Amino acid sequence: MSVHQTEIFVQTKENALREFSFVDEETVPLNASKPVPLQPLKPTSAVVVTGYVPPNALRFSVNLLCKTTGNIALHFNARLDRGYVVRNSKFRGCWEEEETCSPAGHTAFRRNSYVHILIFCTANEYQIAVNAEHFCAFAYRTPLEDVMYLEINGSLEDTRFRQFELFVYPDPKLCRPSNVLSLKIDRPLVEFLDIPITVDIENEFKTGTRLFIAGRLKLLPHSFYVNLQKGKAVYPHPTIALHLNPRFLYGSSAPYVVMNCWSNGSWGREERHSGHLSWMPGRDFLLTIRCEIEAYTIWLGEKMIGEFKHRLQPTIIDTLKISGDIVLHDLAMIYSN
Repeated sequence: MSVHQTEIFVQTKENALREFSFVDEETVPLNASKPVPLQPLKPTSAVVVTGYVPPNALRFSVNLLCKTTGNIALHFNARLDRGYVVRNSKFRGCWEEEETCSPAGHTAFRRNSYVHILIFCTANEYQIAVNAEHFCAFAYRTPLEDVMYLEINGSLEDTRFRQFELFVYPDPKLCRPSNVLSLKIDRPLVEFLDIPITVDIENEFKTGTRLFIAGRLKLLPHSFYVNLQKGKAVYPHPTIALHLNPRFLYGSSAPYVVMNCWSNGSWGREERHSGHLSWMPGRDFLLTIRCEIEAYTIWLGEKMIGEFKHRLQPTIIDTLKISGDIVLHDLAMIYSN
């Protein structure tokens, strides 16, 4: 690299740092050439990694290494050259089953920018947030007490880290007000509807409320879910009055819809509604949730496809959360006597 190119690179990096909203003064420089010892991990433990993704970056990984050489409890691998993220673990030198997700629509992994990665430990999985937004989860395959080191590999520069305890995830101190979406009666949302999405429900959710979700099913859908819940936090687990989960590619099963609720620390009895679902891959749909006196009724277009009797008062609902294999067009809510 010439002197001129070096100067441009330094200026570019400095500009990226000035634009970085998540500078953490408590992080310390991380020597990326060797693993860094961690304090023993437990539920509520959190590890933050920040770093610069250079203009020519191809991929980088954040690894939680075990005390046994060759074992990796968590391999979080951002592949900018392929446009997706891999999670995996390694046991006795062999990679296990890989999990992938696309960061499409997510501005987390942009070249020539700094990134903030938070790995939060719950009772049974890692929750991973990128730039203060929940990105994915990875169920434990190795006990937390086996994790000893943090390792950074690949195209991530100027790396820093810290370890601390966190009791609400994602970290509310990092949340950006500009990302808050609010849904009100007779005021549809038609912009900033990238999936996954969390939306405040401004009006009381009561008998007569109708929620309209217009979107398009992706070409190779696996599933998606709609939660009507209380609170936005991922941890502690929110109370969910209605969990609506259409499933399309679950082994040899015909498509079906799962409905459930979460309260008092666990899922309730699952209800499955099977039969023909007229969702077509790549096609638009209109999903309507009607809050009736005794139950929610679920409509696909003009056809009712299921019913879920109230187990919790609908009035506790203040948040809508949607994730999975759909593209959202708009969200709307009305009140009908």
